[in-house]
Amino acid sequence: FGTVNYIMLFGYLLAMVGVGVYFTTKNKNTDDFFRGGKSIPWWAAGCSIFATMLSSLTFTGVPSKAFAQDWVYIVGNFMIPAVAIIAVFVALPFYRRIDATSAYEYLEKRFHWVVRVFGSLSFTTFHVFRMAVVMSLTGLALAVATPLTPAESVMLMGILSIIYCTMGGIEAVIWTDTIQTVVLLGGAFVAFLLLVGGVDGGFSGFVDTANAGDKFRMANFHLDATSSQIAFWVIILGAFGSNISSYTADQAVVQRYMTTSDEKLAARSIWTNAVLAIPASILFFAMGTALYAFYRAHPEKLDPTITTDQVFPLFIANEMPIGLAGLIVAGIFAAAQSTVSTSMNSTSTTIITDFMRPLKACKSEKSYLAAARWITLLMGVLGTLLGLVFVDPEIKSLFDEFIKVLGLFMGVLGGLFVLGVMTKSANATGAIAGAAVGSLTMVGLWLFSDINGYLYTICGITSCFVIGLLVSLLTGGNKKDISG
Repeated sequence: FGTVNYIMLFGYLLAMVGVGVYFTTKNKNTDDFFRGGKSIPWWAAGCSIFATMLSSLTFTGVPSKAFAQDWVYIVGNFMIPAVAIIAVFVALPFYRRIDATSAYEYLEKRFHWVVRVFGSLSFTTFHVFRMAVVMSLTGLALAVATPLTPAESVMLMGILSIIYCTMGGIEAVIWTDTIQTVVLLGGAFVAFLLLVGGVDGGFSGFVDTANAGDKFRMANFHLDATSSQIAFWVIILGAFGSNISSYTADQAVVQRYMTTSDEKLAARSIWTNAVLAIPASILFFAMGTALYAFYRAHPEKLDPTITTDQVFPLFIANEMPIGLAGLIVAGIFAAAQSTVSTSMNSTSTTIITDFMRPLKACKSEKSYLAAARWITLLMGVLGTLLGLVFVDPEIKSLFDEFIKVLGLFMGVLGGLFVLGVMTKSANATGAIAGAAVGSLTMVGLWLFSDINGYLYTICGITSCFVIGLLVSLLTGGNKKDISG
């Protein structure tokens, strides 16, 4: 890996910790720690949503998908601008109106405190698993590009994220996310140029090789929901479901809506993410196809023993100039840390707001701020330890695994929000029944079905909504005043 690469990597990582140290003294209360005192610039909040949603799984998982298969999954990312319309005109005004710190406050106002607790617990569980999946799979990928073992990479990512997130709160998370967005996209663009430059014939050679391998295909038109060649309709439905859940029911995203000074600026942050998502998706898929073209031109350079997810790190290790390799590896670390730090801060937010405040667990605002830091630390430690358990070289595709984890937890949560917002007749009994049946449906799909994991989220939303509405109607509908 070399001294220069180590200097680039650790210099960058220490700079991220420096951001956390800088914001430590700015947090006077939990509103500062969780919402940045509503003073975050819209463009920084937008970059933070972008970095949170894409993560290191995009940086290593998406190119590996495009390398091994084609561009069919890119259609899912093209759904982000469509869902952004719903986020801007439906979810955002609502959350700003009720001045929510936790997205799950809504579930108590609309249904019952039990539904709020269920929502908050589901979210917290999902994000602990999300941290573990992101760190462990990134660690496995980086084992090829650096002398670090997967476990050492997980420890490094986890500990550094814990330090700057615990110290600096949401402001540290958002500003490091913004820096990480630049490093992520810059690194990917440079890698793409180097890959294309290494193909015989340059850009035209890259296009010819990709066309010959049918690598630019963007749709499979069939009806099989279990096929490994994922169908076009599965991508559309699955992406719509997972993005609806993320932009309306995921505290990590909703929290960003509340960090700007007003609703108009918050809307700009959502559009910033939507606009960034399209060229970024094209770049990462193009990078995967360029990897395919490069190793078709130089088959002797491809190690047959590595997994698909390790192909890009292999290129970094063997083909990139000294110094630049360290910066690209820093980019992968950065992308993982942006996801991990977001999960730590947002789970701390839900635990304080949805559990401790209703129980009046602390006597003063200063005590709540101290508790927020300790819980952030605890969540980070828990995610890191679980990440060490998850370091499993048998996992075939980190992209597929993440899609499954996302669907298992976020589908039912999205269903509860859709049930509450789209119907007036849904009541607390229906919501609890919908959540229970939806959860059982998700476990059933995971254990006993071959259905593509991309459909998990939409199945969770649908089962929760249908059962929730039916039970509500059978139990006399909604008697609660839900005006406003």
